[in-house]
Amino acid sequence: MRSIIAAIVLCLLGSAWAFGQETEPTLEDIQQQIKELQEQMREMMELYQGRIEVLEGQIRQLEAKQAEAEAEARDDDASPNVPGGEVPATPSAPRSVSLMNPAISVIPDFTYSMGNDPAWEEADPFQVREVEVAFSASIDPIASASVYLALEDGELDTEEAFAVFPGVPGGFSMKLGKFKMNFGKQNTLHTHSWFQANQPLALRTMLGAEGLADVGLSVNRLIPTPWFSDVTLELAGGGNEAVFSGSRSDLSYLGAWRSFWDLSDNANLEAQLSLVTGRNAAGHSTGLGNVAVTYRYKPLSSATRASLLWRTELILERYQGADVPEGGFDDGFEGVIGLQRSTGAFSYVDWQFTRGWFVGARADYAEHPWEPSKHDTGGALTLTWFPSEFQKLRLQAERIDYDEVGPRNALVFEYIFAIGAHGAHPF
Repeated sequence: MRSIIAAIVLCLLGSAWAFGQETEPTLEDIQQQIKELQEQMREMMELYQGRIEVLEGQIRQLEAKQAEAEAEARDDDASPNVPGGEVPATPSAPRSVSLMNPAISVIPDFTYSMGNDPAWEEADPFQVREVEVAFSASIDPIASASVYLALEDGELDTEEAFAVFPGVPGGFSMKLGKFKMNFGKQNTLHTHSWFQANQPLALRTMLGAEGLADVGLSVNRLIPTPWFSDVTLELAGGGNEAVFSGSRSDLSYLGAWRSFWDLSDNANLEAQLSLVTGRNAAGHSTGLGNVAVTYRYKPLSSATRASLLWRTELILERYQGADVPEGGFDDGFEGVIGLQRSTGAFSYVDWQFTRGWFVGARADYAEHPWEPSKHDTGGALTLTWFPSEFQKLRLQAERIDYDEVGPRNALVFEYIFAIGAHGAHPF
């Protein structure tokens, strides 16, 4: 306030001085100006003093109301079972009701295909291949849940639905429900996360259209190694028709060991060994092995937005078919006879050459599981554009040389968008 008064005084004195440059003031004029200045200063001091008193009164009232509200809250929260009637502090504002609702996302996958590849000719040229609806939320302080539903050809299928318990005693985490089994890396990816418009040939041929996904139990634990490493053990229902197809009581068992190395600030290498076994329709065992190696390069400080991913997987299958009886089989027998060994492999590169743009190439090889003398080979080239993290457009040219029908070609355009909150998939 003093600075304001001083400024006013200076302004008035400046006006008086300027006025004095034009006319010669008399003694009476100067005395009159001094009296006017004193009167103005007195009025302003009274005005500001009144305002200050009003503000101080309002502050005292607010402080009194706040103290009264705190006293009432302590009285309401006091419990005879707690010494002194004190309880732990509670949030000052109630939780939003929306926090109790799961995060929901919808991800449609549209494709347009042309060519003579039978894998694409079975469907309409324009199709909504899949609509994924995902839900995720915390169940309670000890568990969270995720549900992925896939709508295909008007039918709704449960792609995954599981609960995760991250704090199991002993340093374990646990997954319970239906999930994609931890067999390699590509098998765990959802459709919208694929690096090409379709699955590699080896997975389609050896594991079936749905891959290894079943209801069961999965436990994971870090192991003490100089590098990052963990092991996963899974017990599932063994319901995959392409691999197991045992009876109701036959289960499948999986073990996986993953290792991860940081090669530099910009690159890392991941290797995983997976083994799974179960009983098949012939009453014998089927064993599968997978070796998956992934190299990632992404300069953190680069302004070019460049990145590179190179993934290679090798799959080995050992299928023990039916034993040959002494009298031989009936003419109508169509099962697998004896021990069959087959191999499949794929390798692909996905290179980001500028912001939002990727080019990729994939090489495929797959032996027929029950007729390993037959095999298919092929590959695909892709160009992918991400306008944002919520949209993806892809053009893919594919050529497969089938053992039974010869070379076949396909050109596929794929469009995917996502709405809603969709959680990140495992790295």
